[in-house]
Amino acid sequence: MPKFVFLLQAIACKLWSGMGERTGVKGFHAFDGLRGYMAWWVVIGHGLHLCGLQNIAPAILSSGDHAVNVFVSLSGFVISHLLLERREPYGRYLVRRAFRIFPIYWFALVCAMLLAQMYSSVYAGDWVFQHEMRAARAVATEAEFSKYLLLHVSLLHGLVPDTWLPFSSTAFLAPAWSLSLEWQFYLVAPFLVAGLAKPGMSRLLTLLLLSASWVLFKKVLPLQWQYPAVLPLSIHFFMLGILSRVFLQVLSSIGFWLIPVVLVMSGLAPRSVSTEVAVWGVFMAAACLQLRASQAKGAARDPAWFSRLLEFVTSNSVARWLGEFSYSTYLIHITLFSLVGWIAAKLGGAWTQQIAAVSTSIAILLLIPLSYLLYRFIEKPFIRWGAALAKPQGISLKAV
Repeated sequence: MPKFVFLLQAIACKLWSGMGERTGVKGFHAFDGLRGYMAWWVVIGHGLHLCGLQNIAPAILSSGDHAVNVFVSLSGFVISHLLLERREPYGRYLVRRAFRIFPIYWFALVCAMLLAQMYSSVYAGDWVFQHEMRAARAVATEAEFSKYLLLHVSLLHGLVPDTWLPFSSTAFLAPAWSLSLEWQFYLVAPFLVAGLAKPGMSRLLTLLLLSASWVLFKKVLPLQWQYPAVLPLSIHFFMLGILSRVFLQVLSSIGFWLIPVVLVMSGLAPRSVSTEVAVWGVFMAAACLQLRASQAKGAARDPAWFSRLLEFVTSNSVARWLGEFSYSTYLIHITLFSLVGWIAAKLGGAWTQQIAAVSTSIAILLLIPLSYLLYRFIEKPFIRWGAALAKPQGISLKAV
C-alpha cells in the first residue's frame, strides 16, 4: 500500500479517537423513506421538464435541486453515523464507499453514452425545458470527448468549473454531477467528521475552515459551475447532516417540539435553503422520535397521534421500499426517458409534446421494476464484494 495511504490512516485513526457518542441504533426508518421521496421528486421534476410542463405544475415539483440538496444532507448524516459507529482504517472505509458508488454509476454512464443520440433527439423538442442548453452541451461534449470521458470515469468531473470546460459536471449523465460531489465528500469525510465531532477548538476551527472555503468558491474565485458540484459550494448542506448526527442525542431530547423549532428555522433561513431546512427538519424529527422510542426514553412524552402520523408520512412501507433502490432510480431515469421517448417517436411517426407526455408516463412505470433489478443484480452484489474486500482477515464485519 502506498505510504500516503498509511499516513492518511494514521491521521484518521488519531482524529477519530474520542469522537462522538454511540447511539446503538442500527437504522433510521425515516431516512429510508426520505431516499424514496427525494429520488421521485427528482424523477417527477425531470419528467415535467421533458414534457414542457414545468410552468404549469407547482414550481416546487419541478425544482429537483431541492431534493438533491436534501440528499446531500442525508449523505452527511449517514456517513457521519457510519464513521462514528464503525472505526476502521481509511483504506477500508474508502473501499466500501467506492464499491457502493462506482459500479452502478459506471453502468449508468455507459448506458447514457450508448443512447446519447436518442437523448439528443428526444430532448431537442422546442417545448423541452432548456433544450438550447442541452443542444449546446451535446456539441461541446463531442468536441472534447476524451476530456469529458476521463473526468466522468474518475468521478472527478464536478471539480472542473465551466469556466475551464463548459458543461463539465453534466456532459454525459446530467444527474451524476451530484455523484462527483458525493465522491469528493467521501474522500475527506473522515477528517471533516472528526473535526466537527470533537467539541471545543477543533470544532470551531473546522467550522471556520469550511465557511471560508464556501466564501472563497462562492464569492471570491472568478470561476463558475453549472451546478454546485464542487465540495465547497455544497458544504453547508453536508454540514447540516453532519451536525445533525453529532448533536443527535440533543435533538432527540427535544422530541415533539423539534417540529415547530424546524418550521421557525426554515422561515428564518434564506430562501435558497429554506425548503431544504424544512424537509430535512421534518425527517430528522421523525428519526429522533424513532430513536427515543427505541431507547424507551422520553417517548411517552410525545403525543401518540403525532408520532403515528409522522411515522406514516416519513416511514411508510412504500416510501421505504422505493428508497431501497433510489440510487438506481436517480441514475437511470433520464436515460430511460430517452429510450422510451425515442421508441414512441418512431412508432408515432413524429415527436410531439403529447407523445412526450405519454412516453414519459410509460417510462415512469417501467422505472420502478428496472431500478429494482439494477439494485438487485448490480448494487447489492458489489456492496457485498466491497464489504468482503474491506473485511480484515479473521475479523467479523460486525466487530469492525
